[in-house]
Amino acid sequence: MYIPRHFEERDARRLLELMTRHAFATLVTVGEDGAPFATHLPFLVEQDASGALRLLAHMALPNPQWRAFSAERDVLVIFQGPHAYVSPTWYATAPQVPTWNYATVHVYGRPQVIDAGDEVLRILRDTAARYEAGNERPWTLEQSQEYVDRLVGGIVAFELRVTRLEGKFKLSQNKGEADREAVMAALEHSPFAGDTELAALMRAREDAG
Repeated sequence: MYIPRHFEERDARRLLELMTRHAFATLVTVGEDGAPFATHLPFLVEQDASGALRLLAHMALPNPQWRAFSAERDVLVIFQGPHAYVSPTWYATAPQVPTWNYATVHVYGRPQVIDAGDEVLRILRDTAARYEAGNERPWTLEQSQEYVDRLVGGIVAFELRVTRLEGKFKLSQNKGEADREAVMAALEHSPFAGDTELAALMRAREDAG
């Protein structure tokens, strides 16, 4: 990914936070024919005591993408964070042009199919628990265990041990303080949730110095 120096994000905590918050990501592989192939999946992001990261996910068995894992090549997973259009009229100074602010993390590693049935069930259980959190009556696998057991044969679970992270947080760092403040104020008053989330991310970086 092309990352100008002033937009590069190296803070591991910020990268992990974005990946966890925006865990519905895009898995990109390259097939034997040289063509890219993408699947959109919810990922679990796990970090061990040493700080090493791994991603866990599953896809439908008929999806041919998992067969590319045997090539033992690095794949790319794209975590897209908040993003928003930035109007030239928002800035405190002129002249300006339209642009887009955004935060994204690119993750690289080699995926491996998980064959162990108990580990597959754990991934399904943990994924459900993650997204059922906050539900007044959260669903669990145990509530439909027999049905889940029948479906497990139709999915492929996999893990990806992360070898490289790239973070690009384009948040008006190339603008002066007055212009950054004006952009944040405009986003904070936007009716769109993604805009306000982006404003909060910009504000957090400003406060952190």
